[in-house]
Amino acid sequence: MSVDELRRTVLDRAKSEAEVIIRRAEDEATKIVEEAVRKKKTIIEQKKAELLRDINPDARIAEARSKARLLIARARSTILKEIRDLIEDSLRALPQDKRLESIRRLVDEAMEELLRAVDKVDYVVIKVSTSDIKFSDYIKSYVEGKYRVRVEGVYGTNILGGVIVECFGGEVAVDNSYDRRLEKAIRTIVPQLLASER
Repeated sequence: MSVDELRRTVLDRAKSEAEVIIRRAEDEATKIVEEAVRKKKTIIEQKKAELLRDINPDARIAEARSKARLLIARARSTILKEIRDLIEDSLRALPQDKRLESIRRLVDEAMEELLRAVDKVDYVVIKVSTSDIKFSDYIKSYVEGKYRVRVEGVYGTNILGGVIVECFGGEVAVDNSYDRRLEKAIRTIVPQLLASER
C-alpha cells in the first residue's frame, strides 16, 4: 500500500470515527437540550400556578374569610368559657345567707312550676348541691310548711347550687339548679354574640 493510500485510509477512518463521535455528541446534546426544555416547562408551569394562586383574589378572600371565621369561633368559645368560669366562681363564693335566700327563691319557683304541672303531689324529693346539704332541715321544713307537701328527703347531688325538685319517683322533675339556669343564660348570650359579629 502506498503512502497516499495509507494516508487516505487513515484519514477515512479518522473521518468516520470523528463522524461517530460528532453524532454521539449531537445526540447527547439533543438529549441535554430536551431535558432542559422539559425542566424549563415544568418550572414555568409551577411558577404560573403559583402566580395564579397568589393573584387570584377570590381564593385569597375565601381563605381570609375562613381564617376569620375560625378566629371568631375560637374567641367566642374562649369568651363563653371565661363567662361561665366567672359566673361559677361567683356562685361558689356567695355568702351563706345569700346562698340560702337564693335556694329558697329557687325552691319557690320549682314548687310553683311543679304544682302547676301536677294537680296533687303527696311528697317530693329535693336535690341540692353537696355543699348546700347543710340547709336540708331548713328546706324540708320550709317546703312542708308553705306548700303542705311532704319532703321525703333532701339529697346532695353534683350541681353548683339551686334545687331539683322531683315527684312520682323521679318521673316528674323541675330542674331549677344554677347549672340549668346558667345553660339557659348562655343559650341567650350566644345569639347576641353572633348578632354582634354581623
